[in-house]
Formats: sequence, structure tokens, C-alpha cells
Amino acid sequence: MMQEKQERSIAEIQQYWEERAVLGQESGSRDVIAKVIEIEAIAKYVKEGMRILEIGCGNGITAIELAKRFQVDILGLDYAQKMVQAARSLVAKETLLGKIDFMVGDVGMLPELETRYDLIYTERVLINLESWEAQKKAIADITGLLRPGGVYAMCENSVDGLGKINELRELVGLPAITPPWHNIYFRDDDLRELKIPGIQLEKVDCYSATYYFLSRVVNAWLAQEEGQEPSYDAAVNRLALKLPALGDTAQGRIWLWRKQQSDN
Repeated sequence: MMQEKQERSIAEIQQYWEERAVLGQESGSRDVIAKVIEIEAIAKYVKEGMRILEIGCGNGITAIELAKRFQVDILGLDYAQKMVQAARSLVAKETLLGKIDFMVGDVGMLPELETRYDLIYTERVLINLESWEAQKKAIADITGLLRPGGVYAMCENSVDGLGKINELRELVGLPAITPPWHNIYFRDDDLRELKIPGIQLEKVDCYSATYYFLSRVVNAWLAQEEGQEPSYDAAVNRLALKLPALGDTAQGRIWLWRKQQSDN
């Protein structure tokens, strides 16, 4: 019975993303500023000439933006067919420096890929998996596709970062935020303790800390004082686009995994 429940859950999550394919810029999240900040955080790890894999590409917004800036070769995978169709439609309208191909696929098919990549990234993808065991396997499979010296920019959500936000929200009389029904956020200690042969967790980038403090604490409190719902596009939220990441109130983090160079 537990296995049947798990399979239903996976199907429900996939259907959720299929239905969001028509939402354009908001297909991945209604929080467009957070998406912009994510793209800039990932772009820091991109270099000219890289071969890049994006897993869970959605409608291709991040891959397209990177290919507009850099001469790179990107493959985008997503298990939602409608997302892949939307990505192909969007990229057909763009002028790119790099090359992009989109195809249907997910973390379950990664071992079948023969190419090795300089950079692999995900954006809030592994949090959609059904368990920590599935997430650990996905990280191992993803890092197994890296070239020696290559990096996996794992842009996912942190339980610890959300906890820091909720501590501050409690101080100003705001209710706690809980993860969406279809997500399992990562615990920092679990990732620090995860051992994958030949792979090193090089750093944790709290790239979203300023934004989440301003949007989930300051803007939320101001809206509450006015008796309104907080707006994602509020001026105080946009301020984060001009400021560096400060502190650790970062729900969104990049765990940067690097494949060790060959001894040869």
C-alpha cells in the first residue's frame, strides 16, 4: 500500500507541473524576482565553451538566458512533456550565442546519457522527489555525469534557511511558512554528511538570503500592517536585485559539488 501511495504522489507532482506549462514566466514559480536571482546565481558558474546539462528545465527560461549570454552547448531535460514543448516554442523566438536542445527526460534516465558535462544544474527540482533516499540517488547519478573538474550547481531549497526566516517572522508576529505539499526541502547536515566517491561538496552559496529577508519578513510585515496580501513585485523585494546576499536567511541555496580531477 505504501508503494502505491508513493507512485500516486509522483504522478500527482508530474501532473502539477504539466498544468503549469501554460503559465509562461511564472511556470516555475509566481515569484519572478526569486527566479531572476536564481538565474544570476547559476550564471556565476558558467564559462564560455562549456557543455551544460539542465535537469528539470521547465519551459527553458534559465537555459535560454544562459545561451543568450554565453557560447555554450546546453541540453535541457524535463519530465513534463508540455514544459518541453513550451521550451522549444520559446527558444525558437530567440537569438542565441550558444546552442540548446530540449528533450523529455528526468533523473531516472540519467545513467543512459553518454555525454559528460562541465556544468550541471537544477533549480528546485530534487525537492520534488519523494524521499531523501531518492534525492541521494539523484545527486549521485547527476554528479556521475560530470567531467573531471566539472561542477553540479544544486540550486534547491533548505529547511535550515526556511527555519531562519520563520524565526524572524515569529519575532514580528507573522505565521510560519511551510513548504508546498509537493516538496521535501534539504537539511544542510544531511548534505554535509553525504559521501559520494570522487565528489566534493565545495561550498554552499546562500545567494538568496537578502531577498528572502526582504520579501518574507520585511515586505510581509509591511503588508500585514496595511491589511494587505504581500506582493511578489513590491518595491522592497526589487531592492534585493541591487544588493549582495547577506546572512543565511536563504531558503534557496546552491550546494556546489565538484568532481575530482583524474590522477592521470
